[in-house]
Amino acid sequence: MQTLEYRLHPLVEFLYNQTMKRQTFLTLPRILPRVLTMVLCLALLAGCSSASLDAIKDDLVDDDASTTVGSAAPAETISPERVLNMTAVPMESALTPDGFAILFVNVGKADAAILRFGETVVLIDTGSAESAPQLIAGLNTLGVTKISAVFITHSHSDHLGGLDALRANYEIPMVYSPFFSEADKSGVGKIVKRAEKLGLPHMELRAGDTVPLADGVTFRVLGPLSLNVDEDNENSLVLQFTYGGKTFLFAGDMQFLEEQAIITTGAPLKSDVLKVGNHGNPDATSSDFGALVAPDFAVISTDTAVDEDSANPRVYAALPTAQIAVTQNFPIGVLLTLDDSGAVTLRNPAREPVASSVVVSNFDVLAQTITLVNTGTASIDLSGMILYSSRSDATLRFPEGTSLAASSSLVVGAGETYSFSGEDKPLSKKKDNTVLLYDRSGTVLSKLER
Repeated sequence: MQTLEYRLHPLVEFLYNQTMKRQTFLTLPRILPRVLTMVLCLALLAGCSSASLDAIKDDLVDDDASTTVGSAAPAETISPERVLNMTAVPMESALTPDGFAILFVNVGKADAAILRFGETVVLIDTGSAESAPQLIAGLNTLGVTKISAVFITHSHSDHLGGLDALRANYEIPMVYSPFFSEADKSGVGKIVKRAEKLGLPHMELRAGDTVPLADGVTFRVLGPLSLNVDEDNENSLVLQFTYGGKTFLFAGDMQFLEEQAIITTGAPLKSDVLKVGNHGNPDATSSDFGALVAPDFAVISTDTAVDEDSANPRVYAALPTAQIAVTQNFPIGVLLTLDDSGAVTLRNPAREPVASSVVVSNFDVLAQTITLVNTGTASIDLSGMILYSSRSDATLRFPEGTSLAASSSLVVGAGETYSFSGEDKPLSKKKDNTVLLYDRSGTVLSKLER
Protein backbone atom coordinates (compact mmCIF):
# COMPACT_ATOMS: atom_id res chain seq x y z
CA MET A 1 0.00 0.00 0.00
CA GLN A 2 1.33 3.39 -0.96
CA THR A 3 1.73 6.11 1.66
CA LEU A 4 0.02 9.43 1.13
CA GLU A 5 2.29 12.47 1.12
CA TYR A 6 0.68 15.25 3.17
CA ARG A 7 2.79 18.11 1.86
CA LEU A 8 1.25 21.02 0.03
CA HIS A 9 1.83 20.73 -3.66
CA PRO A 10 3.75 23.79 -5.00
CA LEU A 11 0.79 24.83 -7.15
CA VAL A 12 -1.56 24.74 -4.17
CA GLU A 13 0.97 26.65 -2.06
CA PHE A 14 1.22 29.22 -4.82
CA LEU A 15 -2.58 29.59 -5.09
CA TYR A 16 -2.79 29.97 -1.33
CA ASN A 17 -0.10 32.68 -1.30
CA GLN A 18 -1.75 34.56 -4.15
CA THR A 19 -5.18 34.44 -2.50
CA MET A 20 -4.04 35.39 0.98
CA LYS A 21 -1.83 38.27 -0.15
CA ARG A 22 -4.63 39.88 -2.16
CA GLN A 23 -7.56 39.28 0.14
CA THR A 24 -7.32 42.75 1.67
CA PHE A 25 -8.02 44.54 -1.56
CA LEU A 26 -9.93 42.12 -3.80
CA THR A 27 -13.70 42.12 -3.67
CA LEU A 28 -15.51 38.99 -2.53
CA PRO A 29 -16.69 37.98 -6.02
CA ARG A 30 -13.05 37.92 -7.15
CA ILE A 31 -11.79 36.10 -4.05
CA LEU A 32 -14.40 33.32 -4.00
CA PRO A 33 -13.42 31.57 -7.25
CA ARG A 34 -9.77 31.49 -6.14
CA VAL A 35 -10.63 30.03 -2.74
CA LEU A 36 -12.88 27.40 -4.33
CA THR A 37 -10.11 26.50 -6.77
CA MET A 38 -7.65 26.07 -3.92
CA VAL A 39 -10.10 23.93 -1.91
CA LEU A 40 -10.79 21.74 -4.94
CA CYS A 41 -7.05 21.22 -5.48
CA LEU A 42 -6.62 20.25 -1.83
CA ALA A 43 -9.51 17.78 -2.03
CA LEU A 44 -8.07 16.17 -5.14
CA LEU A 45 -4.60 15.96 -3.69
CA ALA A 46 -5.93 14.34 -0.50
CA GLY A 47 -6.96 11.37 -2.56
CA CYS A 48 -3.80 11.13 -4.62
CA SER A 49 -1.01 8.68 -4.06
CA SER A 50 2.58 9.85 -4.09
CA ALA A 51 2.82 8.60 -7.65
CA SER A 52 -0.15 10.70 -8.77
CA LEU A 53 1.34 13.73 -7.04
CA ASP A 54 4.45 13.27 -9.15
CA ALA A 55 2.27 13.10 -12.24
CA ILE A 56 0.62 16.40 -11.39
CA LYS A 57 4.02 17.95 -10.82
CA ASP A 58 5.18 16.72 -14.22
CA ASP A 59 2.25 18.54 -15.81
CA LEU A 60 3.74 21.83 -14.59
CA VAL A 61 6.95 21.32 -16.55
CA ASP A 62 7.24 23.43 -19.68
CA ASP A 63 8.22 21.54 -22.80
CA ASP A 64 10.95 24.09 -23.54
CA ALA A 65 12.39 24.23 -20.04
CA SER A 66 13.76 21.73 -17.57
CA THR A 67 12.32 23.58 -14.60
CA THR A 68 8.96 23.78 -12.84
CA VAL A 69 6.92 26.37 -11.03
CA GLY A 70 7.66 24.64 -7.72
CA SER A 71 10.28 25.60 -5.15
CA ALA A 72 12.26 23.93 -2.40
CA ALA A 73 10.68 23.23 0.95
CA PRO A 74 10.91 26.39 3.02
CA ALA A 75 13.55 26.78 5.67
CA GLU A 76 12.19 27.81 9.06
CA THR A 77 14.86 30.28 10.06
CA ILE A 78 17.74 32.25 8.59
CA SER A 79 21.10 31.23 10.00
CA PRO A 80 22.91 34.10 11.74
CA GLU A 81 25.90 33.91 9.41
CA ARG A 82 23.64 34.82 6.48
CA VAL A 83 22.41 38.04 8.08
CA LEU A 84 24.66 40.71 6.60
CA ASN A 85 25.47 43.62 8.91
CA MET A 86 28.25 46.07 8.11
CA THR A 87 29.95 48.93 9.94
CA ALA A 88 29.02 52.31 8.49
CA VAL A 89 31.77 54.05 6.52
CA PRO A 90 32.10 57.66 5.28
CA MET A 91 30.66 58.12 1.82
CA GLU A 92 33.80 59.67 0.36
CA SER A 93 35.78 56.51 1.16
CA ALA A 94 33.06 54.24 -0.22
CA LEU A 95 32.84 55.62 -3.77
CA THR A 96 35.20 54.61 -6.57
CA PRO A 97 36.94 56.97 -9.02
CA ASP A 98 35.09 55.62 -12.09
CA GLY A 99 31.83 57.00 -10.72
CA PHE A 100 29.96 53.68 -10.89
CA ALA A 101 27.69 52.98 -7.94
CA ILE A 102 24.31 51.49 -7.13
CA LEU A 103 22.52 52.60 -4.00
CA PHE A 104 19.64 50.34 -3.01
CA VAL A 105 17.89 52.96 -0.91
CA ASN A 106 16.37 52.15 2.46
CA VAL A 107 12.82 53.28 1.68
CA GLY A 108 11.18 51.03 4.25
CA LYS A 109 8.96 48.34 2.78
CA ALA A 110 9.12 50.06 -0.61
CA ASP A 111 11.64 49.72 -3.45
CA ALA A 112 14.04 52.19 -5.07
CA ALA A 113 17.54 51.96 -6.49
CA ILE A 114 19.80 54.74 -7.77
CA LEU A 115 22.31 53.72 -10.44
CA ARG A 116 25.18 56.03 -11.30
CA PHE A 117 27.33 55.52 -14.39
CA GLY A 118 29.61 58.54 -14.22
CA GLU A 119 27.44 61.52 -15.18
CA THR A 120 24.47 59.30 -16.10
CA VAL A 121 22.05 58.61 -13.26
CA VAL A 122 18.95 56.42 -13.53
CA LEU A 123 16.47 55.19 -10.96
CA ILE A 124 14.73 51.83 -10.92
CA ASP A 125 11.55 52.52 -8.95
CA THR A 126 10.95 55.47 -6.65
CA GLY A 127 9.72 54.06 -3.34
CA SER A 128 6.45 55.22 -1.78
CA ALA A 129 5.19 58.79 -1.43
CA GLU A 130 5.94 58.79 2.29
CA SER A 131 9.50 57.53 1.75
CA ALA A 132 10.36 60.42 -0.61
CA PRO A 133 12.64 62.12 1.96
CA GLN A 134 14.75 58.95 2.18
CA LEU A 135 14.91 58.68 -1.61
CA ILE A 136 16.10 62.28 -1.93
CA ALA A 137 18.59 61.70 0.88
CA GLY A 138 19.95 58.80 -1.18
CA LEU A 139 20.37 61.07 -4.19
CA ASN A 140 22.14 63.58 -1.95
CA THR A 141 24.42 60.82 -0.66
CA LEU A 142 25.58 60.05 -4.19
CA GLY A 143 25.91 63.76 -5.00
CA VAL A 144 23.17 63.55 -7.63
CA THR A 145 21.61 66.79 -8.89
CA LYS A 146 20.55 65.56 -12.35
CA ILE A 147 18.54 62.47 -13.31
CA SER A 148 18.79 60.92 -16.77
CA ALA A 149 15.84 58.49 -16.61
CA VAL A 150 13.44 56.72 -14.27
CA PHE A 151 12.28 53.13 -14.75
CA ILE A 152 9.03 52.16 -13.02
CA THR A 153 8.70 48.39 -12.78
CA HIS A 154 4.94 48.34 -12.10
CA SER A 155 2.08 50.47 -10.82
CA HIS A 156 2.03 49.64 -7.11
CA SER A 157 2.43 52.66 -4.85
CA ASP A 158 5.54 51.33 -3.08
CA HIS A 159 7.39 51.53 -6.43
CA LEU A 160 5.62 54.43 -8.18
CA GLY A 161 4.72 56.63 -5.20
CA GLY A 162 7.92 58.69 -5.05
CA LEU A 163 7.70 59.88 -8.67
CA ASP A 164 5.74 63.01 -7.73
CA ALA A 165 8.41 64.16 -5.27
CA LEU A 166 11.13 63.47 -7.82
CA ARG A 167 9.30 65.51 -10.44
CA ALA A 168 8.89 68.35 -7.96
CA ASN A 169 12.62 68.58 -7.29
CA TYR A 170 14.46 67.29 -10.39
CA GLU A 171 14.20 67.40 -14.15
CA ILE A 172 13.29 63.94 -15.50
CA PRO A 173 13.92 63.56 -19.25
CA MET A 174 12.22 60.15 -19.58
CA VAL A 175 10.10 57.66 -17.67
CA TYR A 176 10.12 54.02 -18.79
CA SER A 177 7.55 51.42 -17.78
CA PRO A 178 6.25 48.03 -18.99
CA PHE A 179 3.87 47.89 -21.95
CA PHE A 180 1.86 45.25 -20.11
CA SER A 181 0.67 47.00 -16.98
CA GLU A 182 -2.38 47.55 -14.80
CA ALA A 183 -4.91 50.05 -16.17
CA ASP A 184 -7.59 52.16 -14.52
CA LYS A 185 -11.32 51.76 -15.14
CA SER A 186 -11.08 53.76 -18.36
CA GLY A 187 -8.40 51.45 -19.72
CA VAL A 188 -5.52 53.91 -19.36
CA GLY A 189 -2.37 52.50 -17.82
CA LYS A 190 -1.85 53.77 -14.28
CA ILE A 191 1.81 54.59 -14.86
CA VAL A 192 1.02 56.29 -18.17
CA LYS A 193 -1.65 58.36 -16.45
CA ARG A 194 0.72 59.41 -13.67
CA ALA A 195 3.46 60.39 -16.13
CA GLU A 196 1.00 62.44 -18.18
CA LYS A 197 -0.34 64.16 -15.06
CA LEU A 198 3.20 65.14 -14.10
CA GLY A 199 4.03 66.26 -17.64
CA LEU A 200 6.80 63.70 -18.03
CA PRO A 201 7.95 62.11 -21.32
CA HIS A 202 7.10 58.43 -21.20
CA MET A 203 7.95 55.25 -23.09
CA GLU A 204 6.57 51.74 -22.64
CA LEU A 205 8.91 48.77 -23.00
CA ARG A 206 8.39 45.19 -24.14
CA ALA A 207 10.47 42.07 -23.59
CA GLY A 208 13.33 42.10 -26.08
CA ASP A 209 13.71 45.88 -26.09
CA THR A 210 17.05 47.47 -25.23
CA VAL A 211 17.68 50.91 -23.74
CA PRO A 212 21.18 52.43 -24.19
CA LEU A 213 22.02 54.54 -21.15
CA ALA A 214 25.74 55.32 -21.04
CA ASP A 215 28.87 54.34 -22.92
CA GLY A 216 28.85 50.56 -23.00
CA VAL A 217 25.77 50.25 -20.76
CA THR A 218 22.48 49.00 -22.19
CA PHE A 219 19.46 47.75 -20.28
CA ARG A 220 17.95 44.56 -21.68
CA VAL A 221 14.23 44.04 -21.04
CA LEU A 222 13.41 40.43 -20.11
CA GLY A 223 9.81 40.87 -19.02
CA PRO A 224 6.90 41.06 -18.78
CA LEU A 225 5.99 38.81 -21.71
CA SER A 226 2.19 39.12 -21.39
CA LEU A 227 -0.47 40.88 -19.35
CA ASN A 228 -1.58 39.44 -16.03
CA VAL A 229 -4.92 41.11 -15.29
CA ASP A 230 -5.12 39.80 -11.72
CA GLU A 231 -1.70 40.65 -10.27
CA ASP A 232 0.41 43.60 -11.38
CA ASN A 233 3.46 42.16 -9.62
CA GLU A 234 3.47 39.62 -12.46
CA ASN A 235 3.69 42.51 -14.95
CA SER A 236 6.96 43.74 -13.48
CA LEU A 237 9.55 45.29 -15.75
CA VAL A 238 12.55 42.96 -15.46
CA LEU A 239 15.86 44.52 -16.44
CA GLN A 240 19.35 43.15 -16.94
CA PHE A 241 22.61 44.88 -17.83
CA THR A 242 26.34 44.31 -17.76
CA TYR A 243 28.96 46.72 -16.42
CA GLY A 244 32.63 46.14 -15.68
CA GLY A 245 32.29 42.47 -16.57
CA LYS A 246 29.52 41.97 -14.01
CA THR A 247 25.86 41.26 -14.81
CA PHE A 248 23.03 42.79 -12.79
CA LEU A 249 19.39 41.66 -12.73
CA PHE A 250 16.52 43.75 -11.32
CA ALA A 251 13.37 41.69 -10.80
CA GLY A 252 10.84 44.31 -9.68
CA ASP A 253 8.07 42.47 -7.82
CA MET A 254 8.07 39.52 -10.22
CA GLN A 255 6.56 36.35 -8.75
CA PHE A 256 6.52 32.68 -9.77
CA LEU A 257 4.40 32.98 -12.94
CA GLU A 258 6.51 35.69 -14.59
CA GLU A 259 9.69 33.97 -13.47
CA GLN A 260 8.57 30.77 -15.18
CA ALA A 261 7.55 32.64 -18.33
CA ILE A 262 11.00 34.23 -18.59
CA ILE A 263 12.72 30.91 -17.87
CA THR A 264 10.75 29.37 -20.72
CA THR A 265 12.19 31.89 -23.21
CA GLY A 266 15.67 30.55 -22.56
CA ALA A 267 16.98 34.01 -21.71
CA PRO A 268 20.43 33.85 -20.06
CA LEU A 269 19.57 34.66 -16.47
CA LYS A 270 22.96 34.06 -14.83
CA SER A 271 23.85 37.27 -13.02
CA ASP A 272 26.41 38.35 -10.46
CA VAL A 273 23.97 40.63 -8.60
CA LEU A 274 20.22 40.18 -8.11
CA LYS A 275 17.74 42.72 -6.83
CA VAL A 276 15.39 40.15 -5.33
CA GLY A 277 11.79 40.19 -6.54
CA ASN A 278 8.80 41.20 -4.41
CA HIS A 279 10.79 42.21 -1.32
CA GLY A 280 11.93 38.65 -0.68
CA ASN A 281 8.41 37.36 -0.09
CA PRO A 282 7.83 33.58 -0.36
CA ASP A 283 5.71 33.89 -3.53
CA ALA A 284 8.76 34.96 -5.56
CA THR A 285 12.29 33.71 -6.28
CA SER A 286 11.56 30.04 -6.87
CA SER A 287 14.42 27.62 -6.35
CA ASP A 288 14.49 27.09 -10.12
CA PHE A 289 14.83 30.80 -10.81
CA GLY A 290 17.42 31.17 -8.05
CA ALA A 291 19.49 28.32 -9.48
CA LEU A 292 19.49 29.86 -12.96
CA VAL A 293 20.43 33.35 -11.74
CA ALA A 294 22.90 31.95 -9.16
CA PRO A 295 23.99 35.38 -7.92
CA ASP A 296 27.00 35.99 -5.73
CA PHE A 297 25.23 39.00 -4.22
CA ALA A 298 21.55 39.77 -3.69
CA VAL A 299 19.67 42.71 -2.20
CA ILE A 300 16.21 42.62 -0.63
CA SER A 301 14.41 45.93 -0.19
CA THR A 302 12.01 45.74 2.74
CA ASP A 303 11.08 46.51 6.33
CA THR A 304 10.15 43.23 8.00
CA ALA A 305 8.39 45.08 10.81
CA VAL A 306 5.81 46.15 8.20
CA ASP A 307 5.91 43.12 5.89
CA GLU A 308 6.60 40.14 8.14
CA ASP A 309 6.78 37.63 5.27
CA SER A 310 9.47 39.58 3.42
CA ALA A 311 13.17 38.66 3.52
CA ASN A 312 11.74 35.19 3.90
CA PRO A 313 13.80 32.12 4.87
CA ARG A 314 12.50 30.30 1.78
CA VAL A 315 14.07 32.97 -0.43
CA TYR A 316 17.41 32.65 1.36
CA ALA A 317 17.21 28.90 0.72
CA ALA A 318 16.62 29.57 -2.98
CA LEU A 319 19.83 31.64 -3.11
CA PRO A 320 22.19 29.39 -1.14
CA THR A 321 25.51 30.85 -2.33
CA ALA A 322 24.60 34.54 -2.34
CA GLN A 323 25.58 37.18 0.16
CA ILE A 324 22.21 38.77 0.88
CA ALA A 325 21.85 42.35 2.11
CA VAL A 326 18.51 43.65 3.41
CA THR A 327 18.03 47.41 3.14
CA GLN A 328 16.45 47.72 6.59
CA ASN A 329 19.88 47.00 8.09
CA PHE A 330 21.48 49.93 6.25
CA PRO A 331 20.21 53.37 7.40
CA ILE A 332 20.74 55.09 4.04
CA GLY A 333 20.85 51.98 1.89
CA VAL A 334 23.08 49.26 0.48
CA LEU A 335 25.91 50.78 -1.58
CA LEU A 336 27.38 48.60 -4.31
CA THR A 337 30.59 49.46 -6.18
CA LEU A 338 33.35 47.64 -8.05
CA ASP A 339 36.86 47.74 -6.62
CA ASP A 340 40.09 48.18 -8.61
CA SER A 341 40.09 44.50 -9.53
CA GLY A 342 36.50 44.64 -10.74
CA ALA A 343 35.12 42.70 -7.77
CA VAL A 344 31.73 43.60 -6.32
CA THR A 345 31.90 45.44 -2.99
CA LEU A 346 29.00 46.17 -0.63
CA ARG A 347 29.18 48.98 1.90
CA ASN A 348 27.04 50.71 4.49
CA PRO A 349 27.34 54.49 3.88
CA ALA A 350 27.29 56.54 7.06
CA ARG A 351 25.03 59.51 7.63
CA GLU A 352 26.98 62.74 7.87
CA PRO A 353 26.55 64.33 11.32
CA VAL A 354 24.96 67.76 10.99
CA ALA A 355 24.52 70.36 13.71
CA SER A 356 21.60 72.61 12.86
CA SER A 357 19.70 75.28 14.72
CA VAL A 358 16.91 75.44 12.13
CA VAL A 359 13.46 74.32 13.32
CA VAL A 360 9.96 74.10 11.93
CA SER A 361 8.44 76.84 14.06
CA ASN A 362 4.95 77.18 12.63
CA PHE A 363 2.55 76.34 9.85
CA ASP A 364 -0.60 78.12 8.74
CA VAL A 365 -3.32 75.93 7.25
CA LEU A 366 -5.28 78.91 5.93
CA ALA A 367 -2.31 80.48 4.15
CA GLN A 368 -0.85 77.01 3.36
CA THR A 369 2.58 78.12 4.51
CA ILE A 370 5.31 76.60 6.69
CA THR A 371 7.81 78.73 8.59
CA LEU A 372 11.38 77.74 9.43
CA VAL A 373 13.43 79.69 11.98
CA ASN A 374 17.17 79.67 12.59
CA THR A 375 17.39 79.88 16.38
CA GLY A 376 21.18 79.97 16.39
CA THR A 377 23.83 82.66 16.14
CA ALA A 378 25.34 81.50 12.83
CA SER A 379 24.04 81.18 9.30
CA ILE A 380 22.94 77.63 8.36
CA ASP A 381 23.39 76.03 4.94
CA LEU A 382 20.07 74.49 3.88
CA SER A 383 21.43 72.96 0.66
CA GLY A 384 19.92 69.52 0.15
CA MET A 385 17.79 69.66 3.30
CA ILE A 386 14.32 68.18 2.84
CA LEU A 387 11.01 69.65 4.03
CA TYR A 388 8.11 67.21 4.10
CA SER A 389 4.39 67.46 4.92
CA SER A 390 3.03 64.03 5.77
CA ARG A 391 -0.60 64.89 5.10
CA SER A 392 -0.06 65.60 1.39
CA ASP A 393 3.39 63.99 0.92
CA ALA A 394 4.55 67.39 -0.39
CA THR A 395 8.35 67.33 -0.51
CA LEU A 396 10.83 70.15 -1.04
CA ARG A 397 14.57 69.73 -1.46
CA PHE A 398 16.27 73.08 -0.84
CA PRO A 399 18.51 73.91 -3.81
CA GLU A 400 22.27 74.12 -3.49
CA GLY A 401 23.34 77.51 -2.15
CA THR A 402 20.25 78.04 0.03
CA SER A 403 21.06 79.42 3.48
CA LEU A 404 19.23 80.90 6.45
CA ALA A 405 20.85 83.68 8.44
CA ALA A 406 21.07 83.64 12.22
CA SER A 407 17.83 84.58 14.01
CA SER A 408 16.04 84.72 10.65
CA SER A 409 12.92 83.00 9.33
CA LEU A 410 11.99 81.50 6.00
CA VAL A 411 8.43 80.97 4.78
CA VAL A 412 7.67 78.14 2.37
CA GLY A 413 4.47 78.23 0.34
CA ALA A 414 2.79 79.41 -2.84
CA GLY A 415 3.99 82.89 -3.81
CA GLU A 416 7.08 82.63 -1.60
CA THR A 417 10.70 82.21 -2.74
CA TYR A 418 10.45 78.50 -1.97
CA SER A 419 7.32 76.41 -2.47
CA PHE A 420 6.23 72.81 -3.01
CA SER A 421 6.25 72.39 -6.76
CA GLY A 422 2.97 70.94 -8.00
CA GLU A 423 1.30 71.15 -4.57
CA ASP A 424 -0.58 74.33 -3.61
CA LYS A 425 -2.20 72.76 -0.56
CA PRO A 426 0.47 70.91 1.40
CA LEU A 427 -1.53 71.15 4.65
CA SER A 428 -4.93 69.78 5.65
CA LYS A 429 -7.54 72.16 7.01
CA LYS A 430 -9.58 69.36 8.59
CA LYS A 431 -7.04 66.90 9.96
CA ASP A 432 -3.88 67.10 12.04
CA ASN A 433 -0.67 67.87 10.17
CA THR A 434 2.91 66.75 10.66
CA VAL A 435 5.77 68.68 9.08
CA LEU A 436 9.35 67.42 9.21
CA LEU A 437 12.71 68.91 8.31
CA TYR A 438 15.47 66.44 7.37
CA ASP A 439 19.15 67.08 6.87
CA ARG A 440 20.62 66.15 3.51
CA SER A 441 21.35 62.54 4.56
CA GLY A 442 17.84 61.87 5.88
CA THR A 443 18.11 62.52 9.63
CA VAL A 444 15.15 64.33 11.17
CA LEU A 445 16.21 67.76 12.44
CA SER A 446 12.83 69.16 13.46
CA LYS A 447 9.24 67.99 13.65
CA LEU A 448 6.02 69.94 14.28
CA GLU A 449 2.64 68.23 14.83
CA ARG A 450 -0.76 69.69 15.50
